[in-house]
Amino acid sequence: MRDRGVLPYSEMVQSRHVFAVKDEHLQWKIEAERADRQRKEEREVDSFISRDLVSVMLKAFIDALAMSGSMEIRRHVELIRWALSLPGCMSLRQLAKMFGVTGEAMRKRARNIQRAVNSDAQGLFPHCNSKRDKMRISFNRH
Repeated sequence: MRDRGVLPYSEMVQSRHVFAVKDEHLQWKIEAERADRQRKEEREVDSFISRDLVSVMLKAFIDALAMSGSMEIRRHVELIRWALSLPGCMSLRQLAKMFGVTGEAMRKRARNIQRAVNSDAQGLFPHCNSKRDKMRISFNRH
C-alpha cells in the first residue's frame, strides 16, 4: 500500500481543519433535540383493519387492474375475480368465452389460484363459487 502512496493514519499530515470534540458544545444539544423530535414524529402505530375494509381495498385494487389496456391482464383479473368470488365477477360462461376454453378448463385454473391464495392466507379465503348474487356489483359505504 505504501508503494501506491497510502500511508497509515498515524503518519498522515494532520489537517488544520480537524478539531477536538467538545462534549458540552451547543451543536451536540441541538442535534440531540432534533433526533428526539424525529423519533417522536415517526412512531409506528398499530391499528386494526377490519375484514370489510380489507375487502373494499382489495376490490378497489382489482378494479384498478381491470382498467388495463392489455387484454391479457384484463382476462387474468377477471379470472381472479371469478376464482375468489369477488363482487362484480363475470359468469363462468362469459369467462370461458373470453379465454376461448371450456368451463372445466376455467375451473381448473381457478382451483390453482384458490390454492395459491389459501396457502398464504390467515384462515381460508372466503371463496366458493356457489355464492348467491356473486355477480351482482355491491357498493360498500363506510
